[in-house]
Amino acid sequence: MEKKEDRRVAMTKRMLKDALTEMLRSTDIYHVSIRELCQRADVNRTTFYKYYGSPFDLLGDMEKEFLDFLSNAIKEHAANPVLIIETVCEYLENHLEFGRLIINNNVDPLFPQKLFSLAAVREAALAKYAEKQGESALEYRFNYIAYGAYRVICVWLNKEERESPEQISKQLIRFIQIE
Repeated sequence: MEKKEDRRVAMTKRMLKDALTEMLRSTDIYHVSIRELCQRADVNRTTFYKYYGSPFDLLGDMEKEFLDFLSNAIKEHAANPVLIIETVCEYLENHLEFGRLIINNNVDPLFPQKLFSLAAVREAALAKYAEKQGESALEYRFNYIAYGAYRVICVWLNKEERESPEQISKQLIRFIQIE
């Protein structure tokens, strides 16, 4: 059984993640100093190094948190693609600054590859089509669905007056014709 993280540890990590997100609005990851990050988070450098080796490790933890959330949403709502997309859009809406940074490739240009290499994402995107098409056609369809949906979500996240997660989810489903 997986050990639950202490609330103080979780709070410290959350403060570091919030501070990094704030810094990434104006500074690229290569210029984030641990000293300034710790000052913004009101955390001792020793504490930072207890959990992370660098700002890149912290960013990786943030990305992993999102990818784990996505995988769990896919598993939980496997029979309902609308609910999967809606759940993910709600997460991004609730973590707007981080969502914008990561989806816009401002922070990690390899993030889309990490996202699309998840087996759960591929299976969810192709669930309806697996029996009807050959392997080559499935590869094209996956890229069309995945990258198209990714780009729509990017545009949606960057709008100041966004549609609700429910509305954008339904729009995406219509675009990729799952229903």
